[in-house]
Amino acid sequence: MTLAAILGVAIGAAIGAPLRFATDRFFIARRGLKIPYGTFTVNLVGSLILGLTTGLTAALASKGHDVPVFVTALIGTGGCGALTTFSGFSAQVLELSREPHGWHGPVYATLSMVLGVGLAAGGFALGNLG
Repeated sequence: MTLAAILGVAIGAAIGAPLRFATDRFFIARRGLKIPYGTFTVNLVGSLILGLTTGLTAALASKGHDVPVFVTALIGTGGCGALTTFSGFSAQVLELSREPHGWHGPVYATLSMVLGVGLAAGGFALGNLG
């Protein structure tokens, strides 16, 4: 691992983590804690951004251009890694599943996975258009 990659991850994480926190607080202030809109939003946005980044990287590589490791570490590992949260998502699925309407957990999990993978695939396709 290069110094550029480490710096990219650190800077990306320094941006992604506060964005996740701010998004979560934004939704809690407006919607309350019942449904985890903040986690849902950051996970879907992160899926789209990572898909776009991967697609653009693949498109550039197919034309013989290399994307600097700093950029992919900044956006992918650092930014999207800190923005999204699988542990928070998992805890929220369990919490929603224990509520009186226990079906909220499986619905939240299914929507998150289907939409997240769909957005990542769509982002990849968009980024790889060139």
